[in-house]
Amino acid sequence: MDKTDDRNLTDAIHAVVYAKMPIRQATKKFAVARSTLQRRVHALMQKESVAVDADTPAEVVVATTIPSAIVDDSDMYPPFLAAPRPMEPVATNTVEPRPPVSPVEVSKGPHKVINCKLRAMQKSVSSAIDELSNDLIRQGKPVYKLGLGQSPFPIPECIVDELKAHAHQRDYLPVAGLPELRQDIATWATKKLGVSYTQDDVLVGPGTKELLFVLQTVYYGDLLLPNPSCMTYAPQANIAGRNMIWLPTYAEDRWVLQPSVLEAHCAADPYAPRILILNSPSNPTGCSYTADDLREIATLAKKFRLLVVSDELYSDLTHEAHVSISTYYPEGTIVSGGLSKWCGAGGWRVGFWLFSSGLDWLRNAMLVMASETYTSVASPLQYAARRAFVPGCPELASYKKKCCRTLQLVGQWCTFQLHKLNVQVHQPQGGFYLFPCFRSYRQLLATRGITTDVGLCEQLLHDTGVAILPGSFFGRQPHELFVRIAFVDFKGEIAMYVIDSESDVGLHNREGFVHSVCPNIWTAMKLLTKWLQID
Repeated sequence: MDKTDDRNLTDAIHAVVYAKMPIRQATKKFAVARSTLQRRVHALMQKESVAVDADTPAEVVVATTIPSAIVDDSDMYPPFLAAPRPMEPVATNTVEPRPPVSPVEVSKGPHKVINCKLRAMQKSVSSAIDELSNDLIRQGKPVYKLGLGQSPFPIPECIVDELKAHAHQRDYLPVAGLPELRQDIATWATKKLGVSYTQDDVLVGPGTKELLFVLQTVYYGDLLLPNPSCMTYAPQANIAGRNMIWLPTYAEDRWVLQPSVLEAHCAADPYAPRILILNSPSNPTGCSYTADDLREIATLAKKFRLLVVSDELYSDLTHEAHVSISTYYPEGTIVSGGLSKWCGAGGWRVGFWLFSSGLDWLRNAMLVMASETYTSVASPLQYAARRAFVPGCPELASYKKKCCRTLQLVGQWCTFQLHKLNVQVHQPQGGFYLFPCFRSYRQLLATRGITTDVGLCEQLLHDTGVAILPGSFFGRQPHELFVRIAFVDFKGEIAMYVIDSESDVGLHNREGFVHSVCPNIWTAMKLLTKWLQID
């Protein structure tokens, strides 16, 4: 940082702490990095106990100047601050007094005031698409639901039986989760990941979404997301008031974050606290990180002291051996898992996080917030979830094997259909997503007035009933024409029965398998093909 930058940062700090200028305004006025400014202001606040609201809107800031006594008193400033140059008064907005409230106004109900961070946001886009699809179904129109990423498979019967057996459980459980369940998860993870965990390293929550939001609330750092990423991550950062930075990835690299990209970003401010989220297998791309990929990223994570959240919800739906970055960077990695994807229990909302013993300070902070928000996951669900982590259970092993085999066949068939259309897409290595690009149809789509991925998805749904999601919901630019396809619109129990009863189901007859067992997937891909070929 040169002298000019250092001076600008000093002035920005004074403006925020003493002139009560909002951090966002100071960032723009003095051309400094917001994350750096937040960190330095936080340090000064702790030293001087000066109250600063980083998100105070400019409209409520009062006119303030720095008294000369403060400016002249060098003892007021810590060593990293130089004496401030005179500050300009912050403009004051005159607020007109409101007229008395009449009885008529009172009867209108409460004032319609929504948090400014939420005003421009909408509910989960995938849920909105799913609701639109349901509206079309109610109108009697066929809809092929390839938008919402919900597992098509039934919850294993042995786990459902456990829920029935414990439906009477009514007591509040510890905020961290049922101790026996936490021990089961720790034992399971130690064997699977090769990292030693105890029940004190486990936090059970109402889905991993909630746990991620709690983390972003209690941890003071920027959020780094490989682009594309799951659509949940970025909106949560906005709600929590955290900076979110997209790190570019590319199709030719299998959508894997390259170490050079991560290092270039972190080197610009090497001491800034950051959260990096890695998702493998990926939602939305279906691609996985290799051991070499994770080893290189772990080296940089150690160098820059990153907090890594490894989203491994789809780790039991991989087509090859799963590898976790926790193997190479256990001291700084939180492993995120749950029952929603491999177990088909998305509606149960049972998720868990695994912390290394060195991250107990962070887990404890999250427990404080959890105790004041969701308190604990429903008791019957936690007792039932124990059955999902029984070691060496043949029933669960068979269940997972049939799920993986079904998804592998359907994913391969869908990939083959898209490749025949000259559509760029990677064959999924796990999970149930595809992330194709339709740029080769740009001119054809333009003749229909379609220039963005949102327009593509809306028109496709209107014309054919095929529901998919735009790639821009996952971080891509709308004009790139990426979409996400969730190949889950089929009866999972039927597919599992066929896989179990017909040992010869394989690549040579996957067309027949999809046509007979997954008719909605087969029809949707044929409709997409026909729609793209209309001149």
